[in-house]
Amino acid sequence: MKKRLGIGRGIVGLTLTAMVALAGCSAGSTKSPAATAGTGTGAPAQTAEPVLEFNWMNVPGMIQENSYGHKWMESKFNIKLKPVYPIASGDFAQKQQVQLAAGDVPDVMFVLDPGNLNKYASQGLLAEIPLDMIAKYAPRTKANLDKQAPQGWYYTNISGKNFGVPTFYFTGQFNTKQVWRTDLLKKAGIDQVPKTIDEITQAFAALKKIGVYGMSSNGQSYYNAFHSTFGAYGVMPTQWLVKDGKVVNGAVQPEAKEALGKLAEWYKAGYIDPDFLTGKDIVAKFSTGKIALIDFADAASLDESNPNSLINVVRKNDPSAAISYAPLPEGPRGQSGGWAWGTAGNIWAFGKQLEKDPEKMQKALQILDALQNDEQAWLPLAWGEKGKHWDYKDPAKEVAGGLKHVEPYVDNAKLQAEGIVDISTGTTFWGAQANLDIVGKYYNQFALDNYKLYNKPVWDLFGKSDILPSSGKYWGDLVKLKTETYARIIIGEQPLSSFDDFVKQWNERGGSQLEKEANETYSSMKR
Repeated sequence: MKKRLGIGRGIVGLTLTAMVALAGCSAGSTKSPAATAGTGTGAPAQTAEPVLEFNWMNVPGMIQENSYGHKWMESKFNIKLKPVYPIASGDFAQKQQVQLAAGDVPDVMFVLDPGNLNKYASQGLLAEIPLDMIAKYAPRTKANLDKQAPQGWYYTNISGKNFGVPTFYFTGQFNTKQVWRTDLLKKAGIDQVPKTIDEITQAFAALKKIGVYGMSSNGQSYYNAFHSTFGAYGVMPTQWLVKDGKVVNGAVQPEAKEALGKLAEWYKAGYIDPDFLTGKDIVAKFSTGKIALIDFADAASLDESNPNSLINVVRKNDPSAAISYAPLPEGPRGQSGGWAWGTAGNIWAFGKQLEKDPEKMQKALQILDALQNDEQAWLPLAWGEKGKHWDYKDPAKEVAGGLKHVEPYVDNAKLQAEGIVDISTGTTFWGAQANLDIVGKYYNQFALDNYKLYNKPVWDLFGKSDILPSSGKYWGDLVKLKTETYARIIIGEQPLSSFDDFVKQWNERGGSQLEKEANETYSSMKR
């Protein structure tokens, strides 16, 4: 997974498919969402405050100028926003860096990851945002981050100073799913979905007899390759974890070597598809019955109402096919777990110029606090206007029955043009990444039930592994070293004993320095 946008990070590809009351927003409001959100842009805020102008660099997306969301923001918060131009996700990081390097520093900007934040701060482009200021002007955001996503403060901490406001990441609390072709298991004489490493080994042996590989994975992924197998041995490469009172990296632990030994055994026995090295065509092979297990499926895999869901893709090839979610495998010591990203997502940062404009800094914090914690402020940017962009699935049940987009806004591109982003992606424009309680209330119940099924998430101590001061210098090389070495051990190109040489190389190439910084960072944040 590349630097994340707060987007659901399990599988992207298995389905061919993120309080201070302001201008009438009240945390204690008893009105229904329709009563407040259904008024479109709403009446202009009645306030004697001056209209402040913001250069607000948004979450990447193809938002159009003078969109519904743009106008709603201006009316709701009595501000003026400079024109917003669309930036595609793939171009965002580069365009942001070019813009800032040219001296065009937004007042408020969405930053993808701690590495970029560190770079901008070191260049003197960002305002420090003291935590006590966030607690004063965005008190609900501060309190909810402390409770729901405390690792986010690692993202924004640079040398003991805070340079941003982390976002919430709702689906980061869930690991990706394991999915079996249960029809293939039955064909091989296996009546129960395997639950342990030993049971999986037996199932793989039986599947081989009918010409089916047991599993594949994305060998090009530094984090996702065979993640559940490593979880069965109590470790998650390349996450930082506390072990025996010390912060260490999972990639170089003896438990990782133990898991690699099992994977090498499976590969040698012919249980793992050799094409795992590329990570290509996994869905195609699963759907045509060439492999029986995928360990990084998503929560919509079994959604029969979605024509692009995994179950429907499989049934296009075989109408009688059956698939099932499965528990993460238990290892020899009863351990299990799967990769999850944690509940902090990205960062909102402020341009250096706001240090000299406390009024704008305070206003920006108040806006973020409302959009992230006031349901009636968040809903219009997350879903839009009732009757135009969305409606209740069951009017009698209202929110409890779920919301649905209406034509033509079932098309996410049209939503983005309006300045709205489908919350199932985890991100919304202008900072409306609501806390977990609000998002959970509106999240698709079918997907949410499946997310919760067999959920044993394992996330990095810091949320993101590359938050350390020297990550920009060493992390890319270390990830490449890990990915290549693990693959060579699994396919037998290198013996399992070469893991010890890998640990030595890891430490020499910056791993020791990062471990030192990891312990220093952890200790400083605990105080």
